[in-house]
Amino acid sequence: MGRVAVTYQLMPEETSFDMEALKANIADYVPEGAKVAKAEIRPFAYGLKILEIVCVMDDANNVTEQTEEKLRTIEGIQSVETTGVTLI
Repeated sequence: MGRVAVTYQLMPEETSFDMEALKANIADYVPEGAKVAKAEIRPFAYGLKILEIVCVMDDANNVTEQTEEKLRTIEGIQSVETTGVTLI
């Protein structure tokens, strides 16, 4: 086991979703043991924007899955996708 950097993409339900507010508060939505290293809003399609975050955590006790599950609880977010896992 080691430390990993996991990239998640969060897609909102509507184009009017306040991504800036989510970006400012995203650290509140990650469980203990995970830390947000980077958060960036990216254009996706037809005016829709996604929030891409990179979290650093230990690859133990299912923290990666716990983080994804916790991110899925954010109101107004349609989907959360893990797009990359890198050992650091």
